[in-house]
Amino acid sequence: MGKTVQSEGGGGGLASPVPPNPPATLTEAQAGFRRLGLEWPRFTGWQWKVLIVLTLINLLNYFDRLIINPMFPFLKEEFGVSDSRLGLLASMVILVHSLAVLPFGFWSDRGPRQRIMAFGVFLWSAATALSGAASTFGSLLLTRGVVGVGEGAYAPAGTAMISDCFPRSFRARVQGVFNMGMLVGGVLGLAAGGVLSQWIGWRYAFYLVGLPGFLLGLAAYRLRVPMAPPTEKPPAIVSLLKIPAYLMVLAGGMFVVFASTAFITWGPTFAIRYHGLTVAQAASWMGLIVLVGSVGGVLLGGYIADSLQARWVHGRAITIGVTLLVGTPFLYIAVTTDSLFEFFLCLLVASFLLTCYHGPATAVIHDLTPERAHSFAFALYLFVIHLFGDTLAPVLVGRVSDLSELRHGLLLGVAANLVAAVCFLVVAGLIYRQSRSSRHQVLR
Repeated sequence: MGKTVQSEGGGGGLASPVPPNPPATLTEAQAGFRRLGLEWPRFTGWQWKVLIVLTLINLLNYFDRLIINPMFPFLKEEFGVSDSRLGLLASMVILVHSLAVLPFGFWSDRGPRQRIMAFGVFLWSAATALSGAASTFGSLLLTRGVVGVGEGAYAPAGTAMISDCFPRSFRARVQGVFNMGMLVGGVLGLAAGGVLSQWIGWRYAFYLVGLPGFLLGLAAYRLRVPMAPPTEKPPAIVSLLKIPAYLMVLAGGMFVVFASTAFITWGPTFAIRYHGLTVAQAASWMGLIVLVGSVGGVLLGGYIADSLQARWVHGRAITIGVTLLVGTPFLYIAVTTDSLFEFFLCLLVASFLLTCYHGPATAVIHDLTPERAHSFAFALYLFVIHLFGDTLAPVLVGRVSDLSELRHGLLLGVAANLVAAVCFLVVAGLIYRQSRSSRHQVLR
């Protein structure tokens, strides 16, 4: 047991369902959290169940989405297609996903979120398994599109439920844990796609990874959240477009997702072509490095953002802008170096810095928008970043690779990351200016 110190005051600022009154004493660890401007997490059993189940589903979401990327060399040989057409396989999932999130986001602000999430998980898992039975490139493209529909049903409802089930002061951290599932799933998908394709073939790899989703879909359907439904009506959709900081978040998210998708999609192929790795080596080593950097980044980013938010109203936004800005030079070196060691080292640092934004970004969106619009606000964010970021990045990088070389294509991702950093610094400035304006109006 840790030594205790007397609490300096009450903690009634936490909203239900977290118990509003803190204990009379704090352990040294709890006191350390308080000095950082953070509250010690005291979640109930059902809250932990919500967080764990939704995080595991998010892991599977990105595992099934990205498992196809390391399969590109095998699919190129199987179907005899160009790099730009291979990029279309990744873009199809995102294109359909970006269109599907809008109606599902609208519905999840008004309907049963657990059932919507369960439907999405069942659908994309079935489509993933059916991808292994594709006999033509067109049929594979179709099944990947259905994966996008399922993922579009899950994402808005999942993020809104995470924010609504936990207090505002924890928002970046719990969203960070939720997004850790995305990062771990994506990295494991990249690694498993290469290893399984080489060991058992790409078709059997799809059959195998489609199965776990049916169990997690059932778990989502059976989630019980003991919270009273909100009584206020959802705001008009057009009202979100009148929030300047939210619009700039959409722009920044679009550029950062373009950058990350470019490297996620073409990173293994880049390592194979420029550093002489096999498919399994590229998938395994890059998966391990990105996993270590990303898990650290997404967890620490959430803690830093919540800590700064407790001090400054723009703390979460400034966290995103600074970490993206600092990470840009490391991305550039990773693309331009001929040293395998420098490539892996810079990739590790960049993975850490560029994933600090995940939890804070969702938290900023929900901070800026009404609670009854949380699902659609995030759905619109997904629509923009996927349609103009995820969808374009694989094809544009592949096109530049066809015309020149892959290294030049990935430099587009470096430039996009720099623009994203500037956008989020502007978001921080807009939030700060709005807070000062509101304070001056109160003083009058």
